[in-house]
Amino acid sequence: MVHVLKRNVFLLIFAVFAMSWFCAGCASYNKQTSKISQSWASGNFQTAATHVNNAAEKRGNTKDAIVWRLEQGAILRAAGQLEESNKAFDLAEEKINRYEEKAKVKLSHETLATITNLTALPYEGFAYDKIMMNTYKALNYMELGDYEKARVELNRAYKRQEDAVYINSVRIEKAQEEGKKQNLNIDLDRVNDDPRFRGQFDSVYANLEQYKPYADYVNPLAVYMDGLFFMTQSTGGSDLERSRKSFERVRGMIGENKFILQDIETLQQVFSGQPIPPTTYIIFETGMAPEREEVRIDLPLFIVTPGVPYVGAAFPRLKYRGNYLSSLNVSYNGTTESTLLLTSMDAIVAHEFKNVLPLITTKTLVASAIKAGAVYGASFAASGRRRDDAIAGLAVLIAGAVYEVAMNQADLRTWTTLPKEFQLCRFPTPADRKIEVSAPYGGQKVPVTINEGLINVVWVKSVNQHSPFLIKQFKLKDK
Repeated sequence: MVHVLKRNVFLLIFAVFAMSWFCAGCASYNKQTSKISQSWASGNFQTAATHVNNAAEKRGNTKDAIVWRLEQGAILRAAGQLEESNKAFDLAEEKINRYEEKAKVKLSHETLATITNLTALPYEGFAYDKIMMNTYKALNYMELGDYEKARVELNRAYKRQEDAVYINSVRIEKAQEEGKKQNLNIDLDRVNDDPRFRGQFDSVYANLEQYKPYADYVNPLAVYMDGLFFMTQSTGGSDLERSRKSFERVRGMIGENKFILQDIETLQQVFSGQPIPPTTYIIFETGMAPEREEVRIDLPLFIVTPGVPYVGAAFPRLKYRGNYLSSLNVSYNGTTESTLLLTSMDAIVAHEFKNVLPLITTKTLVASAIKAGAVYGASFAASGRRRDDAIAGLAVLIAGAVYEVAMNQADLRTWTTLPKEFQLCRFPTPADRKIEVSAPYGGQKVPVTINEGLINVVWVKSVNQHSPFLIKQFKLKDK
């Protein structure tokens, strides 16, 4: 009997260490995207496109497919491969729509997550992912000159903003129901009220309060492009009215902005029958949106039966990236204008992260408690009065501690190639159609000749302070 026990303990320990070794080799999302991030940060979009194409194809049918397709779509857009970019976004949208139709959390996925970690759940996409996905698709179609498809994508982005509150509330409600069904007997209220845990938790997430939020699940860029498109591509009074509502919504979201006011004045002229004057718009896409990093917070030991040597949980938190150009100077006809903030993706990501943080916290605590309880149960079963039994119990506890450390991994998946901010500038198109865009404080300067067209958009992208500008153009209205 003793030999059987020793053999079983040995097998258990071996299995735990093997699983821990395997999971330790499962790279986090940040490590998986490191090569892509390096090329992206240097402005080498073509190399980044090659890397992301290979990675996205390999993961096309995995739980991570959506986030990889979103990365692929954004990188291919920057690389000038607009049709391929939209194909990647289409693949992401197809899977997103399937998850939205189900509108519930699968029990099998939840159970797997508690056994391993939250990265075992499929990435279903956040509201800001979905809105930016359709907005980028619309912009791709505008650049391709396919205004009808651009209109369809703007309608989808508009609908996603309307539906996001309901979809997210249903998802959270279903997840909470599944948590109750598992009857875990874990006093989450006591954990949250524990001074030590609460102090660590509040310190880790204090940075979520630094940004003023927009309305829930609304992106000013998407709303602004809606207004601009339906003003310039109007087929009647209803389009112009939609444009007015969109401009007014953006004004309400970001406050007084002289460029938005100029758009509203132009729209009033169009309503009165006057033609739109030749105008150039600069959209400046700067910096990189937050990535996620892992932090570990010690859990109070009363979360499970006493006797477990390690009870900790790995949580994700946002890491904001400060290496970016805070504005862009635009010079024309002896005048220099600076771009003004239109959308802070930092604020949008932080607000939605804050909304789902209670759900992330609950899932993480439950997963950690189950693993800790399993370790204690195994050690209790293996230990006994005899010396051999006590040694076996200690061995299981040690193996279990290794298992917990390896398996407690935070979910770091997030769309990393989104920008930090979108900024705006508009001005009458100069007669010679020549402008210069430059970084503030003596940075790089690039002359630009504006293409033929009545309403032109010059899209400028800067990943960081040292990367070269990516400059593209498209027109929204011919002469």
